[in-house]
Amino acid sequence: MLYGIFSDIHSNEAALTAVLASMHDLGVERRICLGDLVGYGVDVNECVSLTKENADVCLIGNHDSVAIRWESSVGFNPYAKKMIEWTQEAISEESASYIKSLPYMFEENDICFVHASPMSPADWIYVTDLEDALDAFDHFSGSYCFVGHTHSPIIVAMKGGGAIPKVIEESEYKVDGTERVLVNVGSVGQPRDRDPRASWCLFDSTQKTVKIIRVKYDIARTQERMRAISAPDFLVERLGVGR
Repeated sequence: MLYGIFSDIHSNEAALTAVLASMHDLGVERRICLGDLVGYGVDVNECVSLTKENADVCLIGNHDSVAIRWESSVGFNPYAKKMIEWTQEAISEESASYIKSLPYMFEENDICFVHASPMSPADWIYVTDLEDALDAFDHFSGSYCFVGHTHSPIIVAMKGGGAIPKVIEESEYKVDGTERVLVNVGSVGQPRDRDPRASWCLFDSTQKTVKIIRVKYDIARTQERMRAISAPDFLVERLGVGR
């Protein structure tokens, strides 16, 4: 089975459209969205609708939860707070209803999908270092776990028997029979690894390969739409440099 796993769209329709086209071109058979459909950007209902139409499974992210007022924006930085409050007014009843139906985590065969860490999916824990990765490995039982949330793609592999996990430097990796892997699929709409291209993960469950795919999209179009509603300059400009 060829999986296309994507996360952190953040109301960026141009990026999402490019990623969906890339998945189509590469023959993806099952599409899994790890959440954060909204926040930061302005294409709120467009991105929810596209995800609903194209994702076989979709999870809820922290920005989604705040957008539907299940949580407050107290912990958000000023830029994120301004845009999530704008999103709360822009989101349609239909979009909000869809987000309210989404689970925090999904497991299929030996694969775990979650927005943040499987250790406590509703607490939005960031997996940013090997210690965080070790905690994550302890909280899923299968061979594979796919996460988002940090906006930075990475592949971490761990041998059985309590070995220390290792970061895979390449963007493509073949998993051997004794390994388990944790994959951060990066961000569709707001990458933060100094590469402004949209990011998603191609997972071949038969060949046991994972590959981070990068896709160019019309960044200027997204920036124009953000400027039109007076989004913070910092959020507009960061799209061009991927930070």
